[in-house]
Amino acid sequence: MNHDINPNIIISMPIIKNFQKAKRKVVEISARFDLSKREKETKSVQMIIDAVRKSGDRALIYYTRKFDKVNLGNILVKKSEIKSSTKFVSRELLNSIKKAIKRIKKFQQINVPKTWIKSFKSGEKLGYRYVPLDSVGIYIPGGKNPLISTVLMTVIPAKVARVKRIAIFSPPPIHRGILATCKLLGVHEIYQIGGAQAIAAGAYGTESVKPVDKIIGPGNIYVTLAKKNAFGKVGIDGLYGPSEIAIIADKNACPDLLAIDLLSQLEHGSGLESAVLITNNLKLAKEVERKVYKLVQTLPNKKVVIRSWKKNSTIVVCNLNRGVDLINLLAPEHLEIITKKPGLFLSKIKNAGAVFLGHYSCEAIGDYVAGPSHCLPTGGSARFSSGLTVSDFMKKISVISFDKKSFTRVLN
Repeated sequence: MNHDINPNIIISMPIIKNFQKAKRKVVEISARFDLSKREKETKSVQMIIDAVRKSGDRALIYYTRKFDKVNLGNILVKKSEIKSSTKFVSRELLNSIKKAIKRIKKFQQINVPKTWIKSFKSGEKLGYRYVPLDSVGIYIPGGKNPLISTVLMTVIPAKVARVKRIAIFSPPPIHRGILATCKLLGVHEIYQIGGAQAIAAGAYGTESVKPVDKIIGPGNIYVTLAKKNAFGKVGIDGLYGPSEIAIIADKNACPDLLAIDLLSQLEHGSGLESAVLITNNLKLAKEVERKVYKLVQTLPNKKVVIRSWKKNSTIVVCNLNRGVDLINLLAPEHLEIITKKPGLFLSKIKNAGAVFLGHYSCEAIGDYVAGPSHCLPTGGSARFSSGLTVSDFMKKISVISFDKKSFTRVLN
């Protein structure tokens, strides 16, 4: 036993060397967040949605008191609170937010789809017209740590897409950092409600909440199930599950950095987070395992992190080309490639939400300031879906135009 580790906490996780066993473990990890098995939560969400549809604001106030322990005086945050919020945020934080806004906005502007209509020799004109949505509701999770970065990664693409109305939903009390970020982004419609009741209000409306066309953003199991329930009445961006990270590494990788990056997702704290390391170097695998064991002791929520590490995570030692097959099977939310020539593996990756190449492209920089949105597919859904982009805030309308000559030619 390593003497740096608390002997009362057993967090051992066997390093897998058998490829077939590794495949089974990857499939198990990918399926850990199966919404179809959440019958109890599904029933609760349906009850909440029905109550909001029937009782409106009264239901929102009731569930906010029940779940958030807050007696709402008003559902819509007062503009005076938003206006004064920057006074309560440090200058250092405000400068960091402004820097992130500039970087993210610049990237998202490059990614705006352009309307095109092409004239063909036969006479017809065909193409697509891109138009922004009229309104979106953006859910910002609550909790101990304010997710300012999620405000940036959702609101900025919506702004760049020129969405007319952006409404924020977040559980009370909303952190002033979130309010200050909304102020800097020019968003003033903020509702201090969370959970399934917030999604229901956004989808169906109440006396105080005007319904939206699409609901965006991550949340807990109740938020996710509510989005699934409301889909069809409103659009949704996706069904986000617990955070996950996978890393492909060779002997050139630094064990300390690998351990930190693996824990960067496990520390989120639901107990369902996942971390996977694939390497062709057994010595590196053992050293990373030792570093993780040591670092986890310093975390305030180490018990939850340990549960995620033991149940939903793994270290696999295999040929890296076969490791790529495991990655495409796992379809992770985040994938770091930390090898001597990381770019060589990029073309082989088919399924991943975001790929980070090299030691200095840590997952955390993608979460906060790199540019692409950190709202990414989880639970294997990267097999068929992508991360949030400007396109998620726009509609694509087909354009079809025939003259008499081309119309006749098509029919004959």
